[in-house]
Amino acid sequence: MGENLENIERTLQVLLDNARDVLRELKERTEKGKVDILFLLDVQSSFILGLSDVSLYAFVLEREELVEEVYETFLEGYELMERNGLLVSDSELGLQMGVLKNLNAEQGFSLDRRLSILGSPKEVQVWVNRIIKLRNVLHGLFPRDPLREIGYGMDESDRRFPFLLRAVRKIYSMNPPTIEELSRLVYFEMRLGVESTPLSCRDGRCEEIKSLGNLEGFEVISSGDVELYYLFKEGKHLDSPWGRLTMGEPVEIIVFSKEKKKGFRLVKGVP
Repeated sequence: MGENLENIERTLQVLLDNARDVLRELKERTEKGKVDILFLLDVQSSFILGLSDVSLYAFVLEREELVEEVYETFLEGYELMERNGLLVSDSELGLQMGVLKNLNAEQGFSLDRRLSILGSPKEVQVWVNRIIKLRNVLHGLFPRDPLREIGYGMDESDRRFPFLLRAVRKIYSMNPPTIEELSRLVYFEMRLGVESTPLSCRDGRCEEIKSLGNLEGFEVISSGDVELYYLFKEGKHLDSPWGRLTMGEPVEIIVFSKEKKKGFRLVKGVP
Protein backbone atom coordinates (compact mmCIF):
# COMPACT_ATOMS: atom_id res chain seq x y z
CA MET A 1 0.00 0.00 0.00
CA GLY A 2 3.02 2.24 0.20
CA GLU A 3 2.26 3.21 3.81
CA ASN A 4 2.65 1.18 6.99
CA LEU A 5 -0.38 0.31 9.08
CA GLU A 6 0.55 2.68 11.90
CA ASN A 7 0.63 5.68 9.56
CA ILE A 8 -2.66 4.67 7.96
CA GLU A 9 -4.35 4.35 11.36
CA ARG A 10 -2.98 7.75 12.38
CA THR A 11 -4.25 9.35 9.18
CA LEU A 12 -7.62 7.71 9.62
CA GLN A 13 -7.96 9.03 13.19
CA VAL A 14 -6.96 12.59 12.23
CA LEU A 15 -9.50 12.66 9.39
CA LEU A 16 -12.23 11.29 11.64
CA ASP A 17 -11.49 13.76 14.44
CA ASN A 18 -11.53 16.67 11.99
CA ALA A 19 -14.86 15.56 10.55
CA ARG A 20 -16.40 15.28 14.01
CA ASP A 21 -15.12 18.76 14.91
CA VAL A 22 -16.66 20.24 11.76
CA LEU A 23 -19.98 18.53 12.50
CA ARG A 24 -20.03 20.04 16.00
CA GLU A 25 -19.28 23.46 14.58
CA LEU A 26 -21.94 23.00 11.91
CA LYS A 27 -24.53 22.34 14.63
CA GLU A 28 -23.44 25.41 16.60
CA ARG A 29 -23.36 27.73 13.59
CA THR A 30 -26.73 26.46 12.38
CA GLU A 31 -28.34 27.21 15.72
CA LYS A 32 -26.91 30.74 15.66
CA GLY A 33 -27.60 31.30 11.95
CA LYS A 34 -23.92 31.97 11.25
CA VAL A 35 -23.16 29.56 8.40
CA ASP A 36 -21.33 31.23 5.51
CA ILE A 37 -19.88 30.07 2.20
CA LEU A 38 -16.33 29.79 3.52
CA PHE A 39 -17.47 27.51 6.32
CA LEU A 40 -19.43 25.37 3.84
CA LEU A 41 -16.19 24.91 1.89
CA ASP A 42 -14.68 23.55 5.10
CA VAL A 43 -17.69 21.24 5.48
CA GLN A 44 -17.18 20.02 1.92
CA SER A 45 -13.47 19.27 2.40
CA SER A 46 -13.02 18.34 6.05
CA PHE A 47 -16.41 16.71 6.64
CA ILE A 48 -17.53 15.12 3.36
CA LEU A 49 -14.13 14.42 1.76
CA GLY A 50 -12.63 13.55 5.14
CA LEU A 51 -15.35 11.00 5.90
CA SER A 52 -15.06 9.66 2.36
CA ASP A 53 -11.38 8.93 2.86
CA VAL A 54 -12.01 7.36 6.28
CA SER A 55 -14.61 5.07 4.69
CA LEU A 56 -12.16 3.98 1.98
CA TYR A 57 -9.33 3.24 4.44
CA ALA A 58 -11.67 1.51 6.91
CA PHE A 59 -13.23 -0.65 4.19
CA VAL A 60 -9.83 -1.88 3.01
CA LEU A 61 -8.69 -2.49 6.60
CA GLU A 62 -11.91 -4.44 7.28
CA ARG A 63 -12.98 -1.98 9.98
CA GLU A 64 -16.64 -2.57 9.23
CA GLU A 65 -17.92 -0.84 12.36
CA LEU A 66 -16.07 2.31 11.32
CA VAL A 67 -17.54 2.21 7.80
CA GLU A 68 -20.98 2.14 9.46
CA GLU A 69 -20.05 4.96 11.84
CA VAL A 70 -18.85 7.13 8.97
CA TYR A 71 -22.17 6.66 7.17
CA GLU A 72 -24.20 7.56 10.27
CA THR A 73 -22.02 10.63 10.91
CA PHE A 74 -22.40 11.79 7.32
CA LEU A 75 -26.16 11.23 7.43
CA GLU A 76 -26.45 13.39 10.53
CA GLY A 77 -24.59 16.28 8.89
CA TYR A 78 -26.33 15.86 5.54
CA GLU A 79 -29.83 15.91 7.04
CA LEU A 80 -28.93 18.98 9.09
CA MET A 81 -27.76 20.84 5.99
CA GLU A 82 -30.78 19.70 3.99
CA ARG A 83 -33.22 20.94 6.65
CA ASN A 84 -31.51 24.31 6.84
CA GLY A 85 -31.13 24.99 3.12
CA LEU A 86 -27.33 24.68 3.19
CA LEU A 87 -26.97 22.45 0.13
CA VAL A 88 -25.73 25.18 -2.18
CA SER A 89 -23.03 25.62 -4.83
CA ASP A 90 -20.63 28.37 -5.83
CA SER A 91 -18.71 27.50 -8.99
CA GLU A 92 -16.16 30.30 -8.54
CA LEU A 93 -15.17 29.01 -5.09
CA GLY A 94 -15.47 25.32 -5.97
CA LEU A 95 -18.42 24.69 -3.67
CA GLN A 96 -20.41 21.78 -5.14
CA MET A 97 -22.89 20.79 -2.46
CA GLY A 98 -25.92 21.94 -4.46
CA VAL A 99 -25.80 18.62 -6.35
CA LEU A 100 -26.55 16.83 -3.08
CA LYS A 101 -30.13 18.09 -3.25
CA ASN A 102 -30.74 15.14 -5.60
CA LEU A 103 -29.01 12.61 -3.35
CA ASN A 104 -30.65 9.33 -2.41
CA ALA A 105 -28.94 8.89 0.94
CA GLU A 106 -29.53 5.12 0.89
CA GLN A 107 -28.18 4.45 -2.61
CA GLY A 108 -25.87 7.31 -3.58
CA PHE A 109 -25.38 8.46 -7.19
CA SER A 110 -25.37 5.98 -10.09
CA LEU A 111 -22.83 7.92 -12.22
CA ASP A 112 -23.79 5.68 -15.13
CA ARG A 113 -21.30 5.85 -18.02
CA ARG A 114 -24.23 6.05 -20.42
CA LEU A 115 -25.11 9.43 -18.93
CA SER A 116 -21.60 10.86 -19.42
CA ILE A 117 -22.90 12.88 -22.36
CA LEU A 118 -24.64 15.03 -19.72
CA GLY A 119 -21.28 15.94 -18.18
CA SER A 120 -18.68 14.57 -15.79
CA PRO A 121 -19.57 13.69 -12.21
CA LYS A 122 -18.84 16.30 -9.57
CA GLU A 123 -16.11 15.44 -7.08
CA VAL A 124 -18.52 15.68 -4.16
CA GLN A 125 -20.78 13.06 -5.79
CA VAL A 126 -17.90 10.58 -5.85
CA TRP A 127 -16.93 11.40 -2.26
CA VAL A 128 -20.47 10.83 -1.05
CA ASN A 129 -20.64 7.61 -3.05
CA ARG A 130 -17.64 6.24 -1.20
CA ILE A 131 -19.41 6.85 2.11
CA ILE A 132 -22.72 5.32 1.01
CA LYS A 133 -21.74 2.58 -1.42
CA LEU A 134 -18.90 1.07 0.61
CA ARG A 135 -21.28 0.86 3.54
CA ASN A 136 -23.88 -0.76 1.29
CA VAL A 137 -21.38 -3.42 0.19
CA LEU A 138 -21.34 -4.63 3.79
CA HIS A 139 -25.07 -5.26 3.40
CA GLY A 140 -24.74 -7.11 0.08
CA LEU A 141 -25.59 -4.15 -2.19
CA PHE A 142 -22.87 -3.69 -4.79
CA PRO A 143 -22.06 -0.73 -7.07
CA ARG A 144 -22.52 -1.44 -10.77
CA ASP A 145 -19.17 0.11 -11.74
CA PRO A 146 -17.07 0.61 -8.58
CA LEU A 147 -13.99 2.07 -10.27
CA ARG A 148 -16.17 4.88 -11.62
CA GLU A 149 -18.74 5.21 -8.86
CA ILE A 150 -16.30 5.45 -5.95
CA GLY A 151 -13.09 6.40 -7.77
CA TYR A 152 -13.92 8.73 -10.66
CA GLY A 153 -11.27 11.45 -10.98
CA MET A 154 -8.67 9.64 -8.86
CA ASP A 155 -5.46 8.84 -10.76
CA GLU A 156 -2.30 6.85 -10.14
CA SER A 157 -0.49 9.81 -8.55
CA ASP A 158 -3.06 9.98 -5.74
CA ARG A 159 -1.85 8.36 -2.52
CA ARG A 160 -5.34 6.88 -2.08
CA PHE A 161 -5.26 5.10 -5.45
CA PRO A 162 -3.81 1.82 -4.13
CA PHE A 163 -6.60 1.77 -1.52
CA LEU A 164 -9.17 2.33 -4.25
CA LEU A 165 -7.81 -0.66 -6.18
CA ARG A 166 -7.85 -2.83 -3.07
CA ALA A 167 -11.41 -1.76 -2.32
CA VAL A 168 -12.52 -2.61 -5.86
CA ARG A 169 -10.74 -5.98 -5.72
CA LYS A 170 -12.53 -6.73 -2.45
CA ILE A 171 -15.88 -5.81 -4.02
CA TYR A 172 -15.14 -7.99 -7.05
CA SER A 173 -14.21 -10.93 -4.81
CA MET A 174 -17.69 -10.65 -3.29
CA ASN A 175 -19.55 -9.83 -6.52
CA PRO A 176 -17.81 -11.22 -9.64
CA PRO A 177 -17.27 -8.64 -12.42
CA THR A 178 -17.37 -8.98 -16.19
CA ILE A 179 -14.10 -9.74 -17.97
CA GLU A 180 -13.93 -6.12 -19.15
CA GLU A 181 -14.43 -4.74 -15.64
CA LEU A 182 -11.76 -7.05 -14.22
CA SER A 183 -9.35 -6.20 -17.04
CA ARG A 184 -9.49 -2.52 -16.04
CA LEU A 185 -8.67 -3.40 -12.45
CA VAL A 186 -5.70 -5.67 -13.23
CA TYR A 187 -4.44 -3.14 -15.79
CA PHE A 188 -4.25 -0.43 -13.13
CA GLU A 189 -2.81 -2.85 -10.56
CA MET A 190 -0.01 -3.87 -12.92
CA ARG A 191 0.73 -0.26 -13.88
CA LEU A 192 0.98 0.60 -10.20
CA GLY A 193 3.15 -2.43 -9.43
CA VAL A 194 0.85 -3.92 -6.81
CA GLU A 195 0.07 -7.61 -6.46
CA SER A 196 -2.51 -8.78 -8.97
CA THR A 197 -4.13 -12.20 -9.18
CA PRO A 198 -7.01 -13.73 -11.18
CA LEU A 199 -10.57 -13.44 -9.91
CA SER A 200 -13.77 -15.17 -10.94
CA CYS A 201 -15.76 -13.43 -13.68
CA ARG A 202 -19.50 -13.72 -14.12
CA ASP A 203 -19.30 -13.88 -17.91
CA GLY A 204 -16.05 -15.74 -18.50
CA ARG A 205 -12.67 -16.70 -17.14
CA CYS A 206 -9.45 -14.96 -16.12
CA GLU A 207 -6.12 -16.79 -16.12
CA GLU A 208 -2.53 -15.74 -15.52
CA ILE A 209 -0.14 -15.91 -18.48
CA LYS A 210 3.65 -15.71 -18.85
CA SER A 211 3.78 -14.71 -22.53
CA LEU A 212 1.63 -12.85 -25.03
CA GLY A 213 1.19 -15.66 -27.52
CA ASN A 214 -0.63 -15.15 -30.82
CA LEU A 215 -2.17 -11.68 -31.10
CA GLU A 216 -3.71 -12.07 -34.53
CA GLY A 217 -7.00 -10.18 -34.72
CA PHE A 218 -6.38 -8.28 -31.48
CA GLU A 219 -6.43 -4.48 -31.31
CA VAL A 220 -3.98 -2.52 -29.17
CA ILE A 221 -5.99 -0.47 -26.68
CA SER A 222 -3.05 0.75 -24.63
CA SER A 223 0.70 0.38 -25.13
CA GLY A 224 3.68 0.91 -22.86
CA ASP A 225 5.17 -1.32 -20.20
CA VAL A 226 1.70 -2.65 -19.42
CA GLU A 227 -0.17 -3.40 -22.63
CA LEU A 228 -3.87 -3.92 -23.19
CA TYR A 229 -5.28 -5.88 -26.15
CA TYR A 230 -8.92 -6.45 -27.14
CA LEU A 231 -10.32 -9.08 -29.50
CA PHE A 232 -13.72 -8.06 -30.85
CA LYS A 233 -16.28 -10.36 -32.43
CA GLU A 234 -18.24 -8.63 -35.16
CA GLY A 235 -17.12 -5.23 -33.93
CA LYS A 236 -18.13 -2.19 -35.93
CA HIS A 237 -15.42 0.18 -37.13
CA LEU A 238 -15.75 3.94 -36.99
CA ASP A 239 -13.31 6.33 -38.66
CA SER A 240 -12.75 9.51 -36.65
CA PRO A 241 -10.23 12.40 -36.54
CA TRP A 242 -8.39 10.42 -33.84
CA GLY A 243 -8.10 7.26 -35.92
CA ARG A 244 -10.11 4.11 -36.46
CA LEU A 245 -12.26 3.08 -33.52
CA THR A 246 -13.88 -0.29 -32.93
CA MET A 247 -17.32 -0.29 -31.35
CA GLY A 248 -18.60 -3.34 -29.50
CA GLU A 249 -17.81 -5.63 -26.59
CA PRO A 250 -14.55 -7.60 -26.48
CA VAL A 251 -14.71 -11.39 -26.34
CA GLU A 252 -11.09 -11.74 -25.24
CA ILE A 253 -8.78 -9.33 -23.40
CA ILE A 254 -5.07 -9.56 -22.66
CA VAL A 255 -3.29 -7.42 -20.07
CA PHE A 256 0.48 -7.94 -20.07
CA SER A 257 3.53 -6.40 -18.40
CA LYS A 258 6.63 -6.60 -20.59
CA GLU A 259 8.87 -5.84 -17.62
CA LYS A 260 7.48 -8.54 -15.33
CA LYS A 261 6.76 -11.03 -18.14
CA LYS A 262 3.38 -11.61 -16.56
CA GLY A 263 -0.17 -10.84 -17.47
CA PHE A 264 -3.75 -12.02 -17.68
CA ARG A 265 -5.95 -13.48 -20.38
CA LEU A 266 -9.67 -12.93 -19.95
CA VAL A 267 -12.05 -14.85 -22.20
CA LYS A 268 -15.78 -14.34 -22.45
CA GLY A 269 -18.13 -17.30 -22.25
CA VAL A 270 -15.50 -19.73 -20.92
CA PRO A 271 -16.29 -21.23 -17.49
